[in-house]
Formats: sequence, structure tokens, C-alpha cells
Amino acid sequence: MKILHVYKDFDPPVHGGMERHIAQMCRFQRQWAEVEALTCSRSRQTRVVERDGTRVTEVGEWGRFQSAPFSPAFPWHLRRISADVVVVHMPNPTAEVAWLLARPKARLVVRYQSDVVRQATAMRIYGPVQQRFLRCADIVIPSSETYLDSSDTLRAVADKCQVVPLGIQPEDFAQADTDRVEVLRARYGEPFVLFSGRHRYYKGIEHLVRAAAAIKGKVVIAGEGPERSRCMNLAKELGVDIVFPGALSAEELVAHLHACAVFAFPSCARSEAFGISILEAHACGKPVVATQLGTGVEYANLDGVTGINVPPGDPVALADAINSLLADPERRCQMGEAARQRVQREFHVESVARREFDIYQEVLSQHASRDNSTRAVE
Repeated sequence: MKILHVYKDFDPPVHGGMERHIAQMCRFQRQWAEVEALTCSRSRQTRVVERDGTRVTEVGEWGRFQSAPFSPAFPWHLRRISADVVVVHMPNPTAEVAWLLARPKARLVVRYQSDVVRQATAMRIYGPVQQRFLRCADIVIPSSETYLDSSDTLRAVADKCQVVPLGIQPEDFAQADTDRVEVLRARYGEPFVLFSGRHRYYKGIEHLVRAAAAIKGKVVIAGEGPERSRCMNLAKELGVDIVFPGALSAEELVAHLHACAVFAFPSCARSEAFGISILEAHACGKPVVATQLGTGVEYANLDGVTGINVPPGDPVALADAINSLLADPERRCQMGEAARQRVQREFHVESVARREFDIYQEVLSQHASRDNSTRAVE
């Protein structure tokens, strides 16, 4: 089998949840198949590169509109690369339109990551195109039953859906440099609360900033992104002492996760469909205070088991939940251990990659059976 994963970016060089998921699917599925990826290059140049052992064709683009690359050559490259299965990770207007134009001979699997939320006006025009693309899919894979049940977009293709969660490699988070952990605890004080991730609008970081004054411990907000400056300015306006250390390396992230007492995940919109950062904190044995979005977030963070989920956009509820865990080390420990065991049991990325691969095989098998039946009739 040859598999082609399609999205707008890849990790590296772009470090994000979807990009990382695609890179890991490519990495592990190379055990069982030939795997390539097709993305855009963030430049006018088209190039073929190797990313962590995966051949990636990065197609030139002329810019991005509402995060979607404008890449006229993308349909040609999608049709040119021979594959048995093409996995398009959505939302991805560039690839969706390219598929409808190119009509590759491969079977189409859609990895549905999130509804389009912020671009509501554009969706009034683009929505029919997206639905037409989804109807072309052999199978659609959302990351949780909760998201499937609550998505208006998926409702029309619910009969094509099979749920597979996202995953991480827990071994990457199992241990941290002890000296580095102690340095962080001395720097920030104990206990401290951590957020780490891309600073995007749907992450709800401003609500954590507003909650910080009432939180009984230092708040550390790591990462980069378009909302970072605004949140730093808000912290200054409110007079709250928050540390913004910027983007963390993989080693620094693991150390911060082991050093913190509680991980905060204050996302505030349906664009947050799952929450890989939740699983990373859980792998380090840390409870998470997250939000009730009607998405996979509640599945990733089980309320009362691996952490606490509160209403989104509510700094008071966020602070109260964090403080309840800061004040109860025994409960933190119990929740953290339950979280660590659950990640190993249910969210190991190699198991996720295998479950997805089995679905690809099923799609090919069903298609072959239909072809054989048609030939027999003829």
C-alpha cells in the first residue's frame, strides 16, 4: 500500500498539533506501507525534502488567505503523486478544492480535525464545496464521539464516520532532567501553573491571564503565536505577575510539565477539537484544568478523573478549579497518576497509527470487493 498524507504544513518545520499528528502517522505507518506527505512550502518554491524520514513534497504558494494557502499547482501535484490511499486532514480548503479539481484515482480518507469556526462568513460560500468534498470520501475519521455528535458538518456524513482519537508517544514525556526541574521550581516558585501551546484566539489564554490574579501560585504561559503580545499587554494592564518564557524546546517542555503542579487548558472555541497538550501533561502525571466545549477536550480530560473541566471564558471558574487542586496535593497526585496510566493505555500514537492504517486497509478491501462484483456482473 502507498499512503499520501495531505495538509498545508508538516512538523518540522511548523510545530502544531495537527502538523505533529501527521508527522507521527507518517513515521509509524512507514512500518506497514510506503508513505509520503504533500504540503505547501510557505514560499513560491516547490521542493521535495525529507522530514524525519518521510518524503514531503512542499508545493509553492502565493500566500495565505484566512490560513488557507493559495497554491495553483497543488491539484497537479496531488494527481501526479501515485497513491492507493490519500488521507486529507481537514479543515484544509487548499486540498479539498485540489481533490475536486484533480480527482485522483486513490481512495479518499478524511481525517476530520475540526469544524471551521472563525471564518463563518466565508463558510456560507465555501460550505457547499466542503460538503461536496466530504461526499467524495470513502471514510471520515473524527477524533471523538463528542465532536461527531455535535458537529453540524459531520452530521451529513455520519454514516461514513469512524472515530479514532489522537495520540502521543508517552515515552517522550516519561522522564525529565531532575536538575532542570528543580531549577524551574526555584525560578517560578512552588506550586506553579503552566500553559504551553500556540497562542491562537481559540486557546483562551486571555481568560487564564484574567484568572491569574486569583490563582494561588505563579502562572507560566509558554509558547508563541499571534495572541502572545496582546496577552502580555493585558497582563501588564491588569498588574498580574505572569511569566511568558516563549517557545519551549522539546526538552524544556518536558521539564516544565514535570515541574508544574497543574496544567491549564483554557480553550474557548470549537476550533479546539481535542487537545494534544492535555495528553502531554497527562503523560507527565499532571492533572489538567480544561474547558467544556462539547468537543474532544472533555474526552481527553475526564472531569473528576484526570482533571477538572469548567465553562469556557470564565476566569473565576478557571481560578477556583486550579486553586482547588493547588490546595490538595493528594488529589493532584491521584488524578495525575490516573491520567498517566490512561495515556499509556488509550492514546499511544503507534496504536492510533495502526488503527488508522487498519481503516485504510478496510477501505481498499471494500473497494476491491465492489470492483470484483461489478466485473462478475459484466
